[in-house]
Amino acid sequence: MRFFGAGLMSLTATVSTAQSPSRDWRPEDRTVIGDFSRITSITSSIDRVYVTSPTSVVIRHPQLQTWTGPFEPPVRDALAGVFAALIDPLDHSLWLARSNGWVHYQPELQIWDEGTVPGGVVTIAFDENDPLGGLYIRTRGEWFLLPRGGIVATPARPPARPIRPTSVDEVLRQVPTLQTNASQFLLDSRMRPVRFTAAARAFDNQGWYLGTAGLGLFYLQDAAAVPERVPFGLPAQFVGAVMTWPGGVWVATNRTPQVDAAFTFVESELREFRTVRGLPATGTPFSRVLELAGRDRSVWAATDFGLARVEPADERIELYDQGRGLPDSRVYDVAGRQGRVVVGTARGLARMDDSLRVVRVAPLFADAAYAVFPSGDSIWVGTPRGVFLALPGEQDLVRPEGLASAALQAPVFGFSTLGDTLVALTRDRMIWRHPRSRAWSLGPNLSGLLGRLRRFAPDGPGFWIAGERGVGFARLTGSPARALLEGDLPGPATDLAVDRDHLWVATENGLVRFRLDAIRP
Repeated sequence: MRFFGAGLMSLTATVSTAQSPSRDWRPEDRTVIGDFSRITSITSSIDRVYVTSPTSVVIRHPQLQTWTGPFEPPVRDALAGVFAALIDPLDHSLWLARSNGWVHYQPELQIWDEGTVPGGVVTIAFDENDPLGGLYIRTRGEWFLLPRGGIVATPARPPARPIRPTSVDEVLRQVPTLQTNASQFLLDSRMRPVRFTAAARAFDNQGWYLGTAGLGLFYLQDAAAVPERVPFGLPAQFVGAVMTWPGGVWVATNRTPQVDAAFTFVESELREFRTVRGLPATGTPFSRVLELAGRDRSVWAATDFGLARVEPADERIELYDQGRGLPDSRVYDVAGRQGRVVVGTARGLARMDDSLRVVRVAPLFADAAYAVFPSGDSIWVGTPRGVFLALPGEQDLVRPEGLASAALQAPVFGFSTLGDTLVALTRDRMIWRHPRSRAWSLGPNLSGLLGRLRRFAPDGPGFWIAGERGVGFARLTGSPARALLEGDLPGPATDLAVDRDHLWVATENGLVRFRLDAIRP
Protein backbone atom coordinates (compact mmCIF):
# COMPACT_ATOMS: atom_id res chain seq x y z
CA MET A 1 0.00 0.00 0.00
CA ARG A 2 1.29 3.45 -0.84
CA PHE A 3 0.62 6.84 0.67
CA PHE A 4 1.48 9.93 -1.33
CA GLY A 5 2.37 13.15 0.48
CA ALA A 6 0.69 16.43 -0.38
CA GLY A 7 3.29 17.43 -2.96
CA LEU A 8 3.08 14.07 -4.67
CA MET A 9 -0.68 14.06 -4.70
CA SER A 10 -0.75 17.37 -6.54
CA LEU A 11 1.60 15.98 -9.16
CA THR A 12 -0.41 12.79 -9.50
CA ALA A 13 -3.45 14.78 -10.52
CA THR A 14 -1.64 16.07 -13.60
CA VAL A 15 -0.82 12.62 -14.99
CA SER A 16 -3.19 11.47 -17.71
CA THR A 17 -5.32 8.44 -16.97
CA ALA A 18 -3.73 6.68 -19.95
CA GLN A 19 -0.47 6.55 -18.00
CA SER A 20 -2.04 4.98 -14.92
CA PRO A 21 -1.21 1.29 -14.34
CA SER A 22 -4.03 -1.23 -14.43
CA ARG A 23 -3.29 -2.14 -10.80
CA ASP A 24 -1.13 -1.15 -7.83
CA TRP A 25 1.82 -3.42 -8.58
CA ARG A 26 3.95 -4.95 -5.87
CA PRO A 27 7.68 -4.50 -6.61
CA GLU A 28 8.21 -8.25 -6.72
CA ASP A 29 5.40 -8.64 -9.31
CA ARG A 30 6.55 -5.90 -11.69
CA THR A 31 10.09 -4.58 -11.99
CA VAL A 32 11.34 -2.05 -14.54
CA ILE A 33 15.06 -2.29 -15.35
CA GLY A 34 16.40 0.69 -17.24
CA ASP A 35 19.49 2.75 -17.82
CA PHE A 36 21.37 2.95 -14.53
CA SER A 37 24.57 4.38 -15.98
CA ARG A 38 23.79 7.88 -14.68
CA ILE A 39 23.89 8.01 -10.90
CA THR A 40 22.43 11.05 -9.13
CA SER A 41 22.99 10.19 -5.45
CA ILE A 42 24.40 7.55 -3.08
CA THR A 43 24.09 6.98 0.67
CA SER A 44 25.03 3.98 2.79
CA SER A 45 24.36 2.31 6.13
CA ILE A 46 25.31 -1.01 7.74
CA ASP A 47 22.91 -3.14 5.68
CA ARG A 48 22.10 -1.11 2.57
CA VAL A 49 23.41 1.31 0.00
CA TYR A 50 20.80 3.47 -1.74
CA VAL A 51 21.63 4.48 -5.30
CA THR A 52 19.41 6.72 -7.42
CA SER A 53 19.12 7.38 -11.13
CA PRO A 54 16.89 10.07 -12.71
CA THR A 55 13.99 7.58 -12.70
CA SER A 56 14.38 5.00 -9.91
CA VAL A 57 16.05 3.80 -6.72
CA VAL A 58 17.99 0.58 -6.17
CA ILE A 59 19.28 -0.85 -2.91
CA ARG A 60 22.54 -2.77 -2.70
CA HIS A 61 23.12 -5.11 0.24
CA PRO A 62 26.91 -5.04 0.65
CA GLN A 63 27.13 -8.02 3.00
CA LEU A 64 25.28 -10.27 0.54
CA GLN A 65 26.50 -8.55 -2.64
CA THR A 66 22.91 -8.47 -3.94
CA TRP A 67 20.44 -5.88 -5.19
CA THR A 68 16.83 -5.03 -4.39
CA GLY A 69 14.72 -3.00 -6.78
CA PRO A 70 14.62 -0.91 -8.85
CA PHE A 71 11.80 1.03 -7.23
CA GLU A 72 9.96 3.72 -9.16
CA PRO A 73 7.98 6.57 -7.62
CA PRO A 74 4.33 6.69 -8.68
CA VAL A 75 5.02 9.93 -10.57
CA ARG A 76 7.69 9.30 -13.20
CA ASP A 77 9.59 12.59 -12.86
CA ALA A 78 9.60 12.67 -9.04
CA LEU A 79 13.35 11.90 -8.97
CA ALA A 80 14.31 14.48 -11.59
CA GLY A 81 16.72 17.00 -10.10
CA VAL A 82 17.85 14.77 -7.20
CA PHE A 83 21.48 15.48 -6.29
CA ALA A 84 22.09 14.24 -2.72
CA ALA A 85 20.84 11.54 -0.32
CA LEU A 86 20.84 10.63 3.37
CA ILE A 87 19.69 7.55 5.26
CA ASP A 88 17.34 8.23 8.16
CA PRO A 89 19.19 7.32 11.38
CA LEU A 90 16.01 5.94 12.94
CA ASP A 91 14.29 3.74 10.34
CA HIS A 92 16.91 3.57 7.54
CA SER A 93 14.51 5.08 5.02
CA LEU A 94 15.81 7.31 2.22
CA TRP A 95 15.76 11.10 2.10
CA LEU A 96 16.65 12.84 -1.15
CA ALA A 97 17.56 16.45 -1.86
CA ARG A 98 16.07 17.81 -5.04
CA SER A 99 16.78 21.20 -6.57
CA ASN A 100 13.38 22.49 -5.48
CA GLY A 101 12.60 20.33 -2.45
CA TRP A 102 12.79 16.84 -0.96
CA VAL A 103 11.67 13.24 -1.54
CA HIS A 104 11.21 10.58 1.16
CA TYR A 105 11.04 6.86 0.38
CA GLN A 106 10.26 4.09 2.89
CA PRO A 107 10.98 0.80 1.07
CA GLU A 108 9.55 -1.53 3.72
CA LEU A 109 6.14 0.13 3.37
CA GLN A 110 6.50 1.30 -0.24
CA ILE A 111 5.60 4.85 0.78
CA TRP A 112 6.72 7.86 -1.24
CA ASP A 113 6.33 11.48 -0.08
CA GLU A 114 7.68 14.70 -1.47
CA GLY A 115 7.47 18.44 -0.97
CA THR A 116 8.89 21.74 -2.13
CA VAL A 117 10.97 24.36 -0.33
CA PRO A 118 11.31 27.97 -1.52
CA GLY A 119 14.69 29.38 -2.41
CA GLY A 120 16.48 26.44 -4.05
CA VAL A 121 17.90 23.51 -2.04
CA VAL A 122 21.67 23.44 -1.38
CA THR A 123 21.91 20.38 0.89
CA ILE A 124 20.08 18.33 3.51
CA ALA A 125 21.19 17.18 6.97
CA PHE A 126 20.26 15.45 10.20
CA ASP A 127 21.32 16.78 13.60
CA GLU A 128 23.44 14.20 15.41
CA ASN A 129 22.38 15.84 18.71
CA ASP A 130 18.68 15.51 17.85
CA PRO A 131 17.99 12.70 15.34
CA LEU A 132 14.29 12.78 16.30
CA GLY A 133 13.91 16.38 15.21
CA GLY A 134 13.52 15.70 11.51
CA LEU A 135 15.25 16.62 8.27
CA TYR A 136 17.11 19.92 7.95
CA ILE A 137 17.08 21.52 4.51
CA ARG A 138 19.55 24.23 3.56
CA THR A 139 18.47 26.66 0.85
CA ARG A 140 20.40 29.55 -0.66
CA GLY A 141 18.98 31.87 1.97
CA GLU A 142 18.29 29.91 5.17
CA TRP A 143 17.73 26.59 6.93
CA PHE A 144 14.37 24.83 7.07
CA LEU A 145 13.23 21.93 9.27
CA LEU A 146 10.84 19.23 8.09
CA PRO A 147 9.54 17.59 11.29
CA ARG A 148 8.96 13.86 11.39
CA GLY A 149 5.53 13.05 10.02
CA GLY A 150 5.21 16.54 8.58
CA ILE A 151 4.82 17.63 4.97
CA VAL A 152 5.71 21.31 5.30
CA ALA A 153 9.22 22.58 6.08
CA THR A 154 9.47 25.74 8.17
CA PRO A 155 12.41 28.13 8.82
CA ALA A 156 14.71 26.87 11.57
CA ARG A 157 18.13 27.27 13.16
CA PRO A 158 21.00 25.27 11.61
CA PRO A 159 21.61 21.78 13.05
CA ALA A 160 24.15 21.81 15.91
CA ARG A 161 26.08 18.77 14.65
CA PRO A 162 25.01 18.29 11.05
CA ILE A 163 25.24 14.92 9.27
CA ARG A 164 25.44 15.87 5.60
CA PRO A 165 25.78 13.95 2.34
CA THR A 166 29.34 13.43 1.15
CA SER A 167 30.32 15.54 -1.84
CA VAL A 168 32.48 14.40 -4.74
CA ASP A 169 34.94 17.23 -3.99
CA GLU A 170 35.48 15.89 -0.48
CA VAL A 171 36.36 12.45 -1.82
CA LEU A 172 38.73 13.86 -4.44
CA ARG A 173 40.53 15.84 -1.75
CA GLN A 174 40.91 12.74 0.41
CA VAL A 175 41.80 10.42 -2.50
CA PRO A 176 43.76 12.51 -5.04
CA THR A 177 44.76 9.37 -6.98
CA LEU A 178 41.20 9.21 -8.32
CA GLN A 179 41.95 12.22 -10.50
CA THR A 180 45.42 10.92 -11.37
CA ASN A 181 44.14 7.52 -12.53
CA ALA A 182 40.90 8.76 -14.12
CA SER A 183 42.10 8.02 -17.66
CA GLN A 184 42.24 4.31 -16.79
CA PHE A 185 38.57 3.92 -15.91
CA LEU A 186 36.58 7.17 -16.45
CA LEU A 187 36.12 6.74 -20.22
CA ASP A 188 32.93 5.54 -21.86
CA SER A 189 32.70 3.11 -24.80
CA ARG A 190 33.46 5.96 -27.20
CA MET A 191 36.56 6.96 -25.21
CA ARG A 192 34.95 10.14 -23.91
CA PRO A 193 35.73 11.30 -20.35
CA VAL A 194 33.02 10.73 -17.75
CA ARG A 195 32.60 12.73 -14.54
CA PHE A 196 31.84 11.70 -10.98
CA THR A 197 28.36 12.71 -9.81
CA ALA A 198 27.93 11.28 -6.30
CA ALA A 199 29.88 9.66 -3.47
CA ALA A 200 29.37 7.98 -0.11
CA ARG A 201 31.66 6.34 2.42
CA ALA A 202 31.04 2.62 2.93
CA PHE A 203 29.59 1.98 6.38
CA ASP A 204 32.46 -0.35 7.30
CA ASN A 205 34.84 2.54 6.61
CA GLN A 206 36.85 0.42 4.19
CA GLY A 207 36.16 2.25 0.93
CA TRP A 208 34.05 4.62 -1.16
CA TYR A 209 31.02 4.22 -3.41
CA LEU A 210 31.26 6.51 -6.44
CA GLY A 211 28.57 7.41 -8.95
CA THR A 212 29.21 8.60 -12.49
CA ALA A 213 27.40 10.24 -15.39
CA GLY A 214 27.64 7.41 -17.89
CA LEU A 215 29.43 4.44 -16.30
CA GLY A 216 27.18 3.65 -13.35
CA LEU A 217 28.43 2.76 -9.88
CA PHE A 218 32.02 2.12 -8.75
CA TYR A 219 33.56 0.99 -5.48
CA LEU A 220 37.04 2.10 -4.42
CA GLN A 221 38.68 -0.03 -1.74
CA ASP A 222 40.99 1.95 0.52
CA ALA A 223 44.59 1.77 -0.73
CA ALA A 224 43.45 0.59 -4.18
CA ALA A 225 44.63 2.58 -7.18
CA VAL A 226 41.58 2.09 -9.42
CA PRO A 227 37.94 1.51 -8.40
CA GLU A 228 35.98 -1.51 -9.61
CA ARG A 229 32.60 -1.32 -11.32
CA VAL A 230 29.49 -2.47 -9.47
CA PRO A 231 27.15 -3.04 -12.42
CA PHE A 232 23.40 -2.74 -12.30
CA GLY A 233 20.84 -2.16 -15.05
CA LEU A 234 21.25 -1.52 -18.75
CA PRO A 235 23.54 0.82 -20.69
CA ALA A 236 20.55 2.46 -22.44
CA GLN A 237 16.77 2.72 -22.12
CA PHE A 238 15.68 1.52 -25.58
CA VAL A 239 15.54 -2.30 -25.53
CA GLY A 240 15.29 -3.77 -29.00
CA ALA A 241 15.16 -7.49 -28.17
CA VAL A 242 15.18 -9.97 -25.29
CA MET A 243 15.87 -13.73 -25.20
CA THR A 244 15.79 -16.32 -22.42
CA TRP A 245 19.10 -17.90 -21.44
CA PRO A 246 20.09 -20.32 -18.66
CA GLY A 247 19.86 -18.33 -15.44
CA GLY A 248 18.35 -15.19 -16.95
CA VAL A 249 17.89 -13.29 -20.20
CA TRP A 250 20.04 -11.57 -22.80
CA VAL A 251 18.91 -8.04 -23.64
CA ALA A 252 19.93 -5.92 -26.63
CA THR A 253 19.85 -2.14 -26.26
CA ASN A 254 19.86 0.15 -29.28
CA ARG A 255 22.23 2.97 -30.08
CA THR A 256 21.51 6.38 -28.52
CA PRO A 257 23.32 9.73 -28.89
CA GLN A 258 25.29 8.78 -25.74
CA VAL A 259 26.06 5.05 -26.12
CA ASP A 260 26.43 2.37 -28.76
CA ALA A 261 24.20 -0.67 -29.12
CA ALA A 262 25.15 -3.38 -26.62
CA PHE A 263 24.15 -6.75 -25.15
CA THR A 264 23.49 -7.30 -21.43
CA PHE A 265 22.94 -10.52 -19.52
CA VAL A 266 20.37 -9.98 -16.76
CA GLU A 267 20.22 -12.69 -14.08
CA SER A 268 16.66 -13.78 -13.26
CA GLU A 269 16.75 -12.41 -9.71
CA LEU A 270 18.72 -9.30 -10.77
CA ARG A 271 21.85 -10.37 -8.91
CA GLU A 272 24.12 -10.09 -11.96
CA PHE A 273 24.39 -7.70 -14.91
CA ARG A 274 27.08 -8.30 -17.53
CA THR A 275 27.34 -6.10 -20.62
CA VAL A 276 29.16 -6.92 -23.87
CA ARG A 277 30.08 -3.87 -25.92
CA GLY A 278 32.01 -3.31 -29.10
CA LEU A 279 35.68 -2.44 -29.29
CA PRO A 280 36.81 0.72 -27.45
CA ALA A 281 36.53 3.85 -29.59
CA THR A 282 34.82 2.06 -32.51
CA GLY A 283 31.94 0.43 -30.59
CA THR A 284 29.32 -1.54 -32.52
CA PRO A 285 28.61 -0.58 -36.18
CA PHE A 286 24.87 -1.23 -35.95
CA SER A 287 22.18 0.97 -34.41
CA ARG A 288 19.21 -1.35 -33.91
CA VAL A 289 18.77 -4.96 -32.82
CA LEU A 290 15.53 -6.57 -33.96
CA GLU A 291 15.83 -10.14 -32.67
CA LEU A 292 18.07 -12.45 -30.65
CA ALA A 293 18.70 -16.19 -30.94
CA GLY A 294 21.01 -18.66 -29.21
CA ARG A 295 23.06 -21.56 -30.40
CA ASP A 296 25.48 -23.44 -28.16
CA ARG A 297 27.30 -20.71 -26.19
CA SER A 298 26.81 -17.92 -28.74
CA VAL A 299 24.17 -15.20 -28.94
CA TRP A 300 23.10 -14.22 -32.46
CA ALA A 301 21.55 -10.83 -33.18
CA ALA A 302 19.58 -9.56 -36.19
CA THR A 303 20.67 -5.94 -36.67
CA ASP A 304 20.26 -3.14 -39.19
CA PHE A 305 23.89 -3.63 -40.24
CA GLY A 306 24.31 -7.38 -40.43
CA LEU A 307 24.14 -10.52 -38.32
CA ALA A 308 26.13 -10.22 -35.08
CA ARG A 309 27.59 -13.22 -33.26
CA VAL A 310 28.24 -12.44 -29.60
CA GLU A 311 30.63 -14.59 -27.60
CA PRO A 312 29.84 -13.87 -23.93
CA ALA A 313 32.86 -15.79 -22.60
CA ASP A 314 35.43 -13.47 -24.19
CA GLU A 315 33.09 -10.50 -24.79
CA ARG A 316 33.72 -10.59 -28.53
CA ILE A 317 31.32 -9.49 -31.28
CA GLU A 318 31.74 -10.70 -34.87
CA LEU A 319 29.66 -9.24 -37.70
CA TYR A 320 28.40 -10.96 -40.88
CA ASP A 321 27.11 -8.60 -43.54
CA GLN A 322 26.49 -8.52 -47.29
CA GLY A 323 30.24 -8.49 -47.89
CA ARG A 324 30.49 -11.85 -46.09
CA GLY A 325 27.70 -13.55 -48.04
CA LEU A 326 24.37 -12.34 -46.61
CA PRO A 327 21.75 -11.47 -49.24
CA ASP A 328 21.45 -8.04 -47.56
CA SER A 329 22.99 -6.38 -44.51
CA ARG A 330 19.54 -5.43 -43.21
CA VAL A 331 18.69 -8.46 -41.09
CA TYR A 332 15.06 -8.77 -39.98
CA ASP A 333 15.13 -12.06 -38.09
CA VAL A 334 17.42 -14.79 -36.80
CA ALA A 335 16.39 -18.20 -35.46
CA GLY A 336 18.53 -20.69 -33.59
CA ARG A 337 16.62 -23.97 -33.63
CA GLN A 338 17.37 -27.67 -34.09
CA GLY A 339 21.10 -26.94 -34.12
CA ARG A 340 20.82 -24.43 -36.98
CA VAL A 341 21.09 -20.65 -37.29
CA VAL A 342 18.86 -19.22 -40.04
CA VAL A 343 18.72 -15.58 -41.08
CA GLY A 344 16.00 -13.50 -42.76
CA THR A 345 17.09 -10.31 -44.53
CA ALA A 346 15.59 -7.53 -46.64
CA ARG A 347 16.44 -9.51 -49.80
CA GLY A 348 16.35 -13.21 -49.07
CA LEU A 349 17.44 -15.72 -46.47
CA ALA A 350 20.53 -17.67 -45.52
CA ARG A 351 21.88 -20.11 -42.95
CA MET A 352 25.18 -20.55 -41.13
CA ASP A 353 27.00 -23.81 -41.78
CA ASP A 354 29.06 -25.75 -39.24
CA SER A 355 32.15 -23.69 -40.16
CA LEU A 356 30.22 -20.45 -39.52
CA ARG A 357 30.10 -19.55 -43.18
CA VAL A 358 27.04 -17.99 -44.81
CA VAL A 359 25.10 -20.27 -47.18
CA ARG A 360 22.28 -18.84 -49.33
CA VAL A 361 18.90 -20.57 -49.08
CA ALA A 362 16.42 -20.44 -51.99
CA PRO A 363 18.69 -17.99 -53.87
CA LEU A 364 16.00 -17.01 -56.39
CA PHE A 365 13.92 -15.52 -53.59
CA ALA A 366 15.02 -11.87 -53.26
CA ASP A 367 12.13 -10.35 -51.30
CA ALA A 368 12.01 -9.52 -47.59
CA ALA A 369 12.13 -12.43 -45.15
CA TYR A 370 10.53 -10.92 -42.05
CA ALA A 371 10.56 -14.16 -40.07
CA VAL A 372 12.33 -17.54 -40.32
CA PHE A 373 11.66 -20.80 -38.51
CA PRO A 374 13.67 -24.01 -39.12
CA SER A 375 11.61 -27.20 -39.08
CA GLY A 376 13.31 -30.45 -39.95
CA ASP A 377 15.25 -29.90 -43.16
CA SER A 378 12.90 -27.07 -44.26
CA ILE A 379 12.46 -23.44 -43.22
CA TRP A 380 9.19 -21.59 -42.75
CA VAL A 381 9.49 -18.03 -44.01
CA GLY A 382 7.32 -15.01 -43.22
CA THR A 383 7.16 -12.66 -46.22
CA PRO A 384 5.17 -9.58 -47.32
CA ARG A 385 2.85 -12.04 -49.13
CA GLY A 386 2.30 -14.42 -46.24
CA VAL A 387 3.77 -17.80 -45.28
CA PHE A 388 6.16 -19.61 -47.61
CA LEU A 389 8.39 -22.65 -47.25
CA ALA A 390 12.04 -23.18 -48.20
CA LEU A 391 12.57 -26.81 -49.16
CA PRO A 392 16.01 -28.46 -49.45
CA GLY A 393 17.43 -28.22 -52.94
CA GLU A 394 14.77 -25.78 -54.19
CA GLN A 395 15.95 -22.49 -55.74
CA ASP A 396 12.84 -20.54 -54.72
CA LEU A 397 10.27 -20.56 -51.95
CA VAL A 398 7.00 -22.45 -52.35
CA ARG A 399 3.61 -21.57 -50.97
CA PRO A 400 2.21 -24.41 -48.82
CA GLU A 401 -1.19 -25.84 -49.66
CA GLY A 402 -4.14 -24.34 -47.87
CA LEU A 403 -2.98 -20.74 -48.11
CA ALA A 404 -4.76 -19.72 -51.31
CA SER A 405 -7.20 -17.44 -49.50
CA ALA A 406 -6.28 -13.74 -49.58
CA ALA A 407 -7.12 -13.50 -45.86
CA LEU A 408 -4.23 -15.91 -45.16
CA GLN A 409 -1.69 -13.98 -47.25
CA ALA A 410 -1.07 -10.99 -44.96
CA PRO A 411 2.58 -10.15 -44.13
CA VAL A 412 3.96 -12.51 -41.46
CA PHE A 413 6.40 -11.28 -38.80
CA GLY A 414 6.91 -14.24 -36.50
CA PHE A 415 6.59 -18.00 -36.00
CA SER A 416 6.22 -20.22 -32.96
CA THR A 417 4.66 -23.52 -32.00
CA LEU A 418 1.95 -24.57 -29.59
CA GLY A 419 2.49 -28.28 -29.11
CA ASP A 420 2.54 -29.71 -32.64
CA THR A 421 0.77 -26.68 -34.12
CA LEU A 422 2.75 -24.14 -36.17
CA VAL A 423 1.57 -20.58 -35.48
CA ALA A 424 2.37 -17.44 -37.50
CA LEU A 425 1.89 -13.82 -36.43
CA THR A 426 0.61 -11.04 -38.67
CA ARG A 427 0.12 -7.40 -37.71
CA ASP A 428 -3.48 -8.13 -36.66
CA ARG A 429 -3.89 -11.78 -35.69
CA MET A 430 -2.45 -15.27 -35.44
CA ILE A 431 -2.88 -17.91 -38.13
CA TRP A 432 -2.05 -21.57 -37.56
CA ARG A 433 -1.61 -24.87 -39.32
CA HIS A 434 -3.35 -27.97 -38.00
CA PRO A 435 -0.73 -30.71 -37.58
CA ARG A 436 -2.89 -33.54 -39.00
CA SER A 437 -5.08 -31.97 -41.68
CA ARG A 438 -2.50 -29.30 -42.58
CA ALA A 439 -5.38 -26.87 -43.02
CA TRP A 440 -4.81 -23.26 -41.97
CA SER A 441 -7.06 -21.28 -39.63
CA LEU A 442 -7.44 -17.57 -39.06
CA GLY A 443 -7.63 -16.25 -35.49
CA PRO A 444 -9.62 -13.25 -34.21
CA ASN A 445 -8.39 -9.68 -34.50
CA LEU A 446 -6.01 -8.81 -31.63
CA SER A 447 -4.69 -5.45 -32.82
CA GLY A 448 -7.85 -3.58 -31.85
CA LEU A 449 -6.73 -3.73 -28.23
CA LEU A 450 -2.95 -4.26 -28.46
CA GLY A 451 -2.14 -2.20 -31.56
CA ARG A 452 -0.18 -3.54 -34.53
CA LEU A 453 1.33 -6.83 -33.38
CA ARG A 454 5.10 -7.19 -33.17
CA ARG A 455 6.19 -10.35 -31.30
CA PHE A 456 4.74 -13.33 -29.44
CA ALA A 457 5.97 -16.08 -27.12
CA PRO A 458 4.21 -19.31 -26.06
CA ASP A 459 3.15 -19.89 -22.46
CA GLY A 460 1.06 -22.95 -21.60
CA PRO A 461 -2.20 -22.97 -23.58
CA GLY A 462 -1.60 -19.71 -25.43
CA PHE A 463 0.74 -16.85 -26.23
CA TRP A 464 1.89 -13.57 -24.73
CA ILE A 465 1.61 -11.10 -27.59
CA ALA A 466 3.31 -7.69 -27.85
CA GLY A 467 1.71 -4.92 -29.86
CA GLU A 468 2.37 -1.22 -30.27
CA ARG A 469 -0.10 -0.34 -27.48
CA GLY A 470 0.48 -3.17 -25.02
CA VAL A 471 0.93 -6.84 -24.20
CA GLY A 472 -1.77 -9.45 -23.68
CA PHE A 473 -2.30 -13.19 -23.33
CA ALA A 474 -4.44 -14.96 -25.92
CA ARG A 475 -5.34 -18.47 -26.96
CA LEU A 476 -5.54 -19.29 -30.64
CA THR A 477 -9.26 -18.61 -30.85
CA GLY A 478 -9.61 -16.03 -28.08
CA SER A 479 -9.17 -12.32 -27.42
CA PRO A 480 -6.44 -10.93 -25.10
CA ALA A 481 -7.44 -11.99 -21.60
CA ARG A 482 -4.90 -9.98 -19.58
CA ALA A 483 -3.92 -6.69 -21.17
CA LEU A 484 -0.83 -4.84 -19.89
CA LEU A 485 -1.07 -1.39 -21.39
CA GLU A 486 0.48 2.06 -20.98
CA GLY A 487 1.17 2.58 -17.29
CA ASP A 488 1.89 -1.12 -16.80
CA LEU A 489 4.62 -0.72 -19.43
CA PRO A 490 7.03 2.24 -19.42
CA GLY A 491 6.94 2.48 -23.22
CA PRO A 492 5.82 0.67 -26.39
CA ALA A 493 6.76 -3.02 -26.37
CA THR A 494 9.36 -4.20 -28.88
CA ASP A 495 9.87 -7.86 -27.91
CA LEU A 496 9.11 -10.38 -25.16
CA ALA A 497 10.32 -13.67 -23.70
CA VAL A 498 8.92 -16.18 -21.21
CA ASP A 499 10.82 -18.35 -18.74
CA ARG A 500 9.58 -20.55 -15.91
CA ASP A 501 8.72 -17.71 -13.54
CA HIS A 502 8.68 -14.47 -15.51
CA LEU A 503 7.42 -12.62 -18.53
CA TRP A 504 10.14 -10.27 -19.79
CA VAL A 505 8.99 -7.37 -21.97
CA ALA A 506 11.44 -5.26 -23.95
CA THR A 507 10.19 -1.70 -24.41
CA GLU A 508 11.43 1.58 -25.81
CA ASN A 509 11.94 2.75 -22.23
CA GLY A 510 13.43 -0.21 -20.37
CA LEU A 511 13.02 -3.93 -19.66
CA VAL A 512 10.04 -5.06 -17.57
CA ARG A 513 10.00 -8.28 -15.55
CA PHE A 514 6.54 -9.56 -14.55
CA ARG A 515 5.99 -12.53 -12.27
CA LEU A 516 3.84 -14.97 -14.22
CA ASP A 517 1.83 -16.05 -11.21
CA ALA A 518 0.76 -12.40 -10.78
CA ILE A 519 -0.37 -11.79 -14.37
CA ARG A 520 -1.59 -15.09 -15.78
CA PRO A 521 -5.34 -15.02 -16.52
